[in-house]
Amino acid sequence: MSRAVTSDHVLFDECINAFRSEGEMFPHFDKGKSISYLLTPFVLPKIWDFNLFSVEPSVKVMLPGAYSAFICKINNPDSVGTHNSHLFGIALSAVVSFTTLKPCKSTRDDYLCRREQLSELDYNQLALHHPILTAGPGYNHSSVSDSKLLEMQSELQELTSKLMSVDSKIYRLVMQSIRMIHLSLLVKRDDFGLAYLLVVSAIEAIAQHAVKRNKVKKKHPQENEWKKRAKEDLMFEELFKSYLDSRGNNQYLRERFVLFIETYAPVKDWVSYVEHPMSGVADTITTHNPKQDVGHLIGKNWFEKYPDDLSPSEIKLILSDAYVHRSCFIHRGEQPPHNDPNPSLHRFFQDYRSYNGFNFEEKLLPNYELLVGLAKHSILNWLNTK
Repeated sequence: MSRAVTSDHVLFDECINAFRSEGEMFPHFDKGKSISYLLTPFVLPKIWDFNLFSVEPSVKVMLPGAYSAFICKINNPDSVGTHNSHLFGIALSAVVSFTTLKPCKSTRDDYLCRREQLSELDYNQLALHHPILTAGPGYNHSSVSDSKLLEMQSELQELTSKLMSVDSKIYRLVMQSIRMIHLSLLVKRDDFGLAYLLVVSAIEAIAQHAVKRNKVKKKHPQENEWKKRAKEDLMFEELFKSYLDSRGNNQYLRERFVLFIETYAPVKDWVSYVEHPMSGVADTITTHNPKQDVGHLIGKNWFEKYPDDLSPSEIKLILSDAYVHRSCFIHRGEQPPHNDPNPSLHRFFQDYRSYNGFNFEEKLLPNYELLVGLAKHSILNWLNTK
């Protein structure tokens, strides 16, 4: 059961429990219909009706400057109850963010969830939770095509059904990873390094469960010779034992991270995981003029690298480096070496070049959109095996 008063703070474990009822959680007087709110970065023109809950069309609230908010009412499952009903909304905002790869939010309390009708002041208060930049540099494409909205709804229906039916331990593990991707999407504009860290960590959390250590552990080619020598040399035996201890403590997390992606998000599918950076503009154009050719906007540029342009060893190195960059942020606060958090001309990778006066370094870096796409699809593909 959740806290009596959540005090404007989120404990996501409470949201995980609220999203999927595992039995009697609340007193009987708490039963009944309840609502929560979903704030999206896009307009939802039609209701999303699911088996257990529904999301009503969004209400647009104009904010100062070029900002707006898009507020949807959620009709919660009956199992949620009226006590802290916003916890379901927070969990659903994480799941919708994961599914759409667009940052969504909910409220941190249930005060406005208790009202049947909202005033203009109430809507303005809700809008403060998630203002969206709708014009100017870095603006968000708030208009999504009907076909894309149907695709989002279908994916969301499939994922929520799976989350409701899978083993409870797997459910909790996946929801924790979903939350990390949710937070990554929310903080990306404020801190690219933190967003990068959260995406890689979300993949790693599942990879540790899906790929066992024995599958990737390495044995030095001379280990058998060392073992024989250790039987004859007491000093060398002590050194050999230290080596074995060190190898035994190595969890091979980077290797498991790479193998998990290679297994559950194969390179041949990467093109379907990542939308072109200009796809939002192209959709807007074709919505108003279906005959307009937008191939020049979303086609491959001559200077771009696509996954099928790279060898398996190059792909493995790029993924391995992504894990290292995450570790550098954790241990040293060092940002990933990316120079563009939101490239418009490079769909999958961006070039990195560095010269320190002595050495010149050049390599490909995975764009954030590629990493978060790999996170979503690798986790989903693994989940669908359960």
